[in-house]
Amino acid sequence: MTGELGRTAMPDKALLREILDAQLEMVCRFRADGTILFVNRAYAASLGHTSEEMTGRNLWAYVTEEDHAHVNQMLEQLTPTSPELTIENRFETAKGTRWVLWRNHALAFDAEGRWQEAQSTGIDITERKQLEEQLELLVGELNHRVKNTLMVVQAMAHQTFRGTGLPPQPVATFNNRLGALSGAHDALSRANWAGATLAEIVHQGLLICGPDDMRLDIGGPAVLLPSNATVSMVMVLHELATNAMKYGALSTISGSVSIQWTFEPSSNATGTVMIDWRESGGPEVAKPTRRGFGSRLVSDAVPRQLGGSVQLDYAPSGLHCRISVPGAICVAGMQ
Repeated sequence: MTGELGRTAMPDKALLREILDAQLEMVCRFRADGTILFVNRAYAASLGHTSEEMTGRNLWAYVTEEDHAHVNQMLEQLTPTSPELTIENRFETAKGTRWVLWRNHALAFDAEGRWQEAQSTGIDITERKQLEEQLELLVGELNHRVKNTLMVVQAMAHQTFRGTGLPPQPVATFNNRLGALSGAHDALSRANWAGATLAEIVHQGLLICGPDDMRLDIGGPAVLLPSNATVSMVMVLHELATNAMKYGALSTISGSVSIQWTFEPSSNATGTVMIDWRESGGPEVAKPTRRGFGSRLVSDAVPRQLGGSVQLDYAPSGLHCRISVPGAICVAGMQ
């Protein structure tokens, strides 16, 4: 009786096959050389064959040739300690090229730890990829139009103030601010407006200093800031850099500026990034007697727009600005 119950509870090959064939996802088991050992009905049907006809064929015949190197490179990452990974690649089906997301699981390894047999489960993501491509085109067009608009504004400023007797410095300052704003939009567009790394934000904010200014010391962990913080932080850093070049440490050859940041995790997936701007070696600092646009931007933008804080210390030895920005994500350890 017990033996009969045991045999009844153990699914036979036919039942296992029926279960796999009932899946909507494509399933393929294969050797390291690409030889197909088994496919379910969904996989075979996508290629216009039966499961039996697919056995013994090579899966590389159905991976788009341009994706071979990428897929092979990814599969080489399968190890006994990391036997699973996800790959997106194009797949040549009976109805044309499709994008498929494959969840790969290595099942057997040799004595050197190289995988010998694996199984993939795939779902069609063609529609998602098409939407991503459309979004990328739209973002590119948006960025192009924003940059064109900023160029028009710069040209209007130049034409408006030309010949008015105004000193050239205010117009140059205005154009530099537009340049920093354009850089912020560049950083956002490269990340599809999902935010930007703090390293990229610092880079854009300090473009006015020149690409190879040895007086700058920059470093910190790989931190991602949300999109709403990118423009504000680029502009704040641009104003700090402009002030340093006019009156502070960067107005002299012997001066230097250190921009370092740390990340403080919170209870959720995000945390707070702390940015330290320290100037040294420049002229003696005195607290300004009036607040211009740049001073107001530095002190007000982060608290009002980002919910953070700014502390300014006009120490005689050099300006120290400490900025706190919430909502950051640390994506790596300290550099």
